[in-house]
Amino acid sequence: MKQGSLYAGRVKRAFAKLRQQVKTPEIPEATDPLHQLGIATLAVAYGMPKALQALETLHSAMAGWNEVRVSRPEEISAAMGNDEPERHVYCQRLIDILEGVYERENTLSLDRLCHMGRREAKQYLESLPGVDAYVVASVTLWSLGGHGIPVDDSLLAELGKANLVHPDASRAEVQAFLERHVSAADAREFCLAMSSFRAPGATRAKTNKKGRVKKKAPAETAKKSAGKRKKKTAK
Repeated sequence: MKQGSLYAGRVKRAFAKLRQQVKTPEIPEATDPLHQLGIATLAVAYGMPKALQALETLHSAMAGWNEVRVSRPEEISAAMGNDEPERHVYCQRLIDILEGVYERENTLSLDRLCHMGRREAKQYLESLPGVDAYVVASVTLWSLGGHGIPVDDSLLAELGKANLVHPDASRAEVQAFLERHVSAADAREFCLAMSSFRAPGATRAKTNKKGRVKKKAPAETAKKSAGKRKKKTAK
């Protein structure tokens, strides 16, 4: 990422400030790799809370991952309770990933990733159809205990608004940048803290008791302007 050193300092200061303002988050236990893979596939665009809710609804409507694998994107999206056309893309991606796992494992499980080396597990995930850098980082971090900083669309936007990353940087570039500058020891705490990060807003205009923005009356403004002109003339 361009000007990496400059932005690295800004990110570290922002993280340190968050640590002071927010209570240290409780690190969750490791998740099932296949379940985390499913969450991450949706979370990259919709955020973790919505992805978790969508998958919970999906699993209550369908009999496990195998039914998801053999279903159409529209059926999966509808089973999640929100049949948005944009979501069909991610549902198709989920189908492709599950199909890739099934072809390799002859079952829908990624338990053997837990017994692989971190690099080998990453390579396995990267080779699955439909898997991007976010999904790899998410499974690596939350299921395998490895080093990864998953950056979704929402976090990318907030980092950009706060001028913590270069405005031209892609999500993959920002993720790689953060993985270089946030240690493995801090990765999970960093991700939990940054999940609530919001760029500082613009300064709010002063309001009166009724909540309306205070504006100077035209006559008052004219008087002040005339007064300033008289002072300049006297000088």
